[in-house]
Amino acid sequence: MTWRFLPPWLDLESVSISFDLPARTVLKRTGVAALSTSSATALRLTLAPTLLRVAFEPYLVIDLPPPLGDMGLQQVEYDLRSGAMTPNVFYTGGLVRVGKDSAEDEARAFMRGLVTSTPMAIPPYDPTSDPDLVVTVRQVLLNLESDGGGPAVRGARVSARLTLREALAGAVGPDGFRIPAGATIAASVDVEGTRQEIETAPRVQRIEVDCSSAVLHKHGVDQADLRRFVVRRGGEIAVERVEPLGAAGQAAGVESLVRLFSALAAGGGVAFDPQRLGPSAVDGLVKEEIARALRPALVEWVRQNAEIIVGMDLRQVLGIPEEGDGVA
Repeated sequence: MTWRFLPPWLDLESVSISFDLPARTVLKRTGVAALSTSSATALRLTLAPTLLRVAFEPYLVIDLPPPLGDMGLQQVEYDLRSGAMTPNVFYTGGLVRVGKDSAEDEARAFMRGLVTSTPMAIPPYDPTSDPDLVVTVRQVLLNLESDGGGPAVRGARVSARLTLREALAGAVGPDGFRIPAGATIAASVDVEGTRQEIETAPRVQRIEVDCSSAVLHKHGVDQADLRRFVVRRGGEIAVERVEPLGAAGQAAGVESLVRLFSALAAGGGVAFDPQRLGPSAVDGLVKEEIARALRPALVEWVRQNAEIIVGMDLRQVLGIPEEGDGVA
């Protein structure tokens, strides 16, 4: 499904943002009850075309005075079409088990507090057609931080699942990469900073990418299919899973790739003989050389598509050097 804040060739299934909350963080207090974390807790907000979900791992504690039994809140789902809110509330102990309906009402009030002052508060709401979705999400994060008066959020992990409607490619001379149309991508992005810094100038530190297919070509020849890799700030790449293609795939797998990359044939004046290296050493050398070959193409693609996401400059977000600064 096409989202207005993304280019039309990207089909976004869902996007999530996660925060770590310290133990004993109070997210909401009503009368004698408090909604709080009992230990370090991961809070995960997930947005899909038809729902907003807030989930906690481990569950939040709805703390009630004795002899009333405490309850747990695992998640709340908000149907963006109808406005229905469905909390997952359960008893965790205590002698007197009453008040579950009231606890569920408080969980719904917590969700209403998250979406207040946003278009999400008035159903039906379609996030895919919201031209200011980034602003909408920023307000949700502001509501999350201000509602309970707890410690400010610092650092986040953003996850997304995508499908490409069109092929994606980048190249420097005869070397580069392409991701074919129909490929699926699951990405997790670690972002540093306070909420305000994440909103105004996010700084990505690490991106983990699982891709159904990302083909690397060198000297005009398809040589490897990257399935999992990590991009660090500045564009440095670490390849974690790769499959050989073409002659390499038909011959001796990753060992053949060593012969295909000239930098490994005589790197630093030392000849590498795949027959004298163990499989793990050969695999490591191949991944290092693929990363070196891929980085210039990735950096060039980011420079040419810096404003592909509305409201963001990918060069600043990823710490990519300005053109002319050179690429190591």
